[in-house]
Amino acid sequence: SLLHNNLHWSMHTSTQAAHKLPDDWEMQCEDQVMCLSHYIKMFSVPPKLIINADQTGVCLIPAGNKSWALTGAKQIVTMAKEEKHQFTLMVASSTVGDMLPFQSLHKGKTVSVLPLVKHRVEGESMGILWTPGGLTHWSSIGAMQAWVEKVLVPYIQDIKQKLFLSSCQKAILFIDAWSIHRSDMFMGWMKQKYPYIKVTFVPAGCTQPFPFIPFLD
Repeated sequence: SLLHNNLHWSMHTSTQAAHKLPDDWEMQCEDQVMCLSHYIKMFSVPPKLIINADQTGVCLIPAGNKSWALTGAKQIVTMAKEEKHQFTLMVASSTVGDMLPFQSLHKGKTVSVLPLVKHRVEGESMGILWTPGGLTHWSSIGAMQAWVEKVLVPYIQDIKQKLFLSSCQKAILFIDAWSIHRSDMFMGWMKQKYPYIKVTFVPAGCTQPFPFIPFLD
């Protein structure tokens, strides 16, 4: 190619440390699968009421990890590599693939940090929730409570009506073992206000390899 033959450039990839799994990650995942299977069987939880949710940081200016440079170069410079501005996206789906509306969290205490109203109208019509995150864009107790009340609970209630289920029918919320999720404040609030929602956790450090679907077999 022109870049390789004339400029002596080749494609380079930046590197990062590999994710480290706990030594007993397979046993932890297997134990969690057994616990989930037992709960599903005991309370006859339908697949549509088993919801897996997770949060991910989204860069406002996406930057790739590859760039052209002189062949043999040791230092590779990429644009926007130091750009840290992000928002957090809360994504959830049921085990049959039903997608719940997203929650978008932005750093700041007021709605002024959110996208302009005219840019939120279409998303809000589909149930997407925009939330000021406070001091950081990461989720907080208040943000999680807002997501439960405005996204999770309406979805569960809608499914119960469509499947002609009892209002006390159990549901499962399966999330990662983050400190906010496991906090006494959040768990106590869930148990008091929504006792029919069983909150359970992906074993710490096992988010990537955890086999979420097979336990339904």
